[in-house]
Amino acid sequence: MSIKDDVRRWRVSPAARALVFVLLAVLVFYGLVLFAQFNSRDDAFVDHGFRLWAAMAAFSFTVWIALLGRGIAAIRAFPTSWQRGRSWWLASLATYAVLMLAATTLIRGVTRGNSFEVPIRHFPALISVLTAAGAAAAAPWVLSVWLAQERAQKLAEQGTSEDGAADFPAIAVTDVVAVWRVIERSGLALSLIVSTSTFNTGALRLALIGSDAIEPDDFPPVFVLGYGAFFAAVLVAILLPLVLTWRTRAFALVEQELPAPGPGLLSEDLLAARARMEAQLHVDVRFLRNPMAILSVLSPFATALITTLVPNGG
Repeated sequence: MSIKDDVRRWRVSPAARALVFVLLAVLVFYGLVLFAQFNSRDDAFVDHGFRLWAAMAAFSFTVWIALLGRGIAAIRAFPTSWQRGRSWWLASLATYAVLMLAATTLIRGVTRGNSFEVPIRHFPALISVLTAAGAAAAAPWVLSVWLAQERAQKLAEQGTSEDGAADFPAIAVTDVVAVWRVIERSGLALSLIVSTSTFNTGALRLALIGSDAIEPDDFPPVFVLGYGAFFAAVLVAILLPLVLTWRTRAFALVEQELPAPGPGLLSEDLLAARARMEAQLHVDVRFLRNPMAILSVLSPFATALITTLVPNGG
């Protein structure tokens, strides 16, 4: 075994990826610090409070890059039956870009007229770059949700047709489980993206107030709470249609494969078989009791709440 082979294996190992992301976070942090020093209007803020925000922003950026790579890999790993043509991807990306632009415009419209200003020139441009990075990281996960919803709807249509394939139940079970995996992974990835974005906003507030760059009333906690609540609502809007379609199709599949023989109580064997199938399809537990669902929906708002409860200082 040659050294060249060892190096090639190490390059794709978790240790190598961890090293790359740590180095990336360090580079982004010092890049942000240099940007602030060159454009500073308040050296005390740049030398103290800003570094707290820069560390959080560097960590968030690194997480986003990692999630972007995982999202692209997840899309490439979809079954052949899930694949779409270039026109679908272009149309979906254009739709996503318009939605992100609308959300950004809405947030800026709501926060317009606030009385605080970060004492760094071109800071809004920096925020725009970070916002674009976060939106890019979320793109493959949102598109995965849309693609999974189309697949779930197609399964529902096939399930009600009379000329379905003979092996349709086996295919349907596989696809329903695959849709659940999309819900689980996309929910976690999107919650991480929006939670780190929300934490960035809270960290900026703490940095500005802690270094006396602004007064606490100039950047009220409701801004951070509203930011978290807004993105919690966005997550619900993205995931809820898919969750409803998936659960409806999963329960219909159970009824189709293990129907009740008639009115009255079900036999123990049938109940056990239905319970096993529901467990296989992951519908044996109510979605709102699922820790992953709670984390996905509430994490942005919880993050905002935690950052606003930290003492303001000053």
